[in-house]
Amino acid sequence: MGMIYEEIYDYVKDLEIIDTHEHLPPFEHLREKDTDVLKEYLAHYLSCDLVSAGLSPDDYEKVMDNKLSIMEKWKLVEPYWDYSRNTGYARSLDIAVRELYGIDKICGDTIEELNKKFQDSLKPGHFKKVLKEKSKIKISLLHALLFENEKIVFDSKLECDHDIFRNVYPIDGIVFPQMGDDILRIEKQSGITICSFDDMLEAGEKLLDNALKQGTVALKSALAYQRTLHYERVTRHEAEEEFNEFFKYKHMGRYLPQVCPRGKNYQDYMMHYMLRLAGKKRLTIQFHTGIQEGNGNILSHSDPSLLSNLFLEYPDVDFDIFHMSYPYQNVVAALAKMFPNVFIDMCWAHIISPGDSIDALARWVDSVPVNKISAFGGDYIFIDGVVGHQHIARENVSKSLARKVEVGAFDVERAKEIARMVFYENPLRIFKLEDKL
Repeated sequence: MGMIYEEIYDYVKDLEIIDTHEHLPPFEHLREKDTDVLKEYLAHYLSCDLVSAGLSPDDYEKVMDNKLSIMEKWKLVEPYWDYSRNTGYARSLDIAVRELYGIDKICGDTIEELNKKFQDSLKPGHFKKVLKEKSKIKISLLHALLFENEKIVFDSKLECDHDIFRNVYPIDGIVFPQMGDDILRIEKQSGITICSFDDMLEAGEKLLDNALKQGTVALKSALAYQRTLHYERVTRHEAEEEFNEFFKYKHMGRYLPQVCPRGKNYQDYMMHYMLRLAGKKRLTIQFHTGIQEGNGNILSHSDPSLLSNLFLEYPDVDFDIFHMSYPYQNVVAALAKMFPNVFIDMCWAHIISPGDSIDALARWVDSVPVNKISAFGGDYIFIDGVVGHQHIARENVSKSLARKVEVGAFDVERAKEIARMVFYENPLRIFKLEDKL
């Protein structure tokens, strides 16, 4: 890279940044200890590239078990890891092990040494080393996943280490309950016995108030994994009819499956209801858009343009649109240009496709006001990945802005100013964090 890039990157690499999205354990002591480096690193993301490259589900399950040695596991994944080594997911991990453990890359020659050093990282203090010392993150917005029977449920653990996190509240459990247990959980968390649709509405507001008391700084929805992002305006009567239909299942014996039929009218109404509350309480909402993590889904469900009616109907709600909407990055740029309440978030993006992240930011600064873009969110469930991701993000932003300087769009000082905005000042303002740090 040229001298312009070097000057910009030399500034960007030392910036303190705000991390807009993580799924890490809310306290370091909750980090899984019965693990190894491959079991942790392949918990998500790179595992999808390996499966896409041909790793069988059976072999993946063996890697995620504790029965094989680290070298036996490596032999199972090695061919597919090599196929995927060029992807952002793998590059992020190679950077992480270099920065944290002094190991050049993950391979057969280093895997055993790496695993030994990784085991040492399970001692207290590693979270702050990664997030504060290595990544220079002022604060990370956290959606800490809640697991039951080894499956993710919609709710979140709102208690978190306030030295490193601020929590984000997921509204999907109230918008889209899927099991009878979801209704029971809503009752328990809200303190409201649900016997009617009115009770459900009251519980939704109570859950939001409880989350605010526990320090919630934003809301989140990831329902693009389960359904279309188009939330139509439906009548209360239509929503209540569907509520009554799935509420019947609450009264069945516990020996029967407590399954809630999927009712789109109910879901649509509840999303509108929760957005009305978000407007009253001045809460920004984060929406998952674009590619869904995992191997297989309906990509068109996550097109950000499907949210357009919500942008129009709730002008007092700020919408933070996740993952640069990849591969809809041009669509999200048009939306951010059109709507004052729509903002672009590059969380996850830099490891999904580093090249597209560079190209997209270069185009966005030509078309979108630069106060509408947030540059980084690690979006990892394991800690080491964050240091690799933020490293790629700093490089990508520097490369993108250097490109604009080289063509005369602005000078180096303006590039530095934009970098500071997208990494820190913009998320500080978008999530109204000024008095919460």
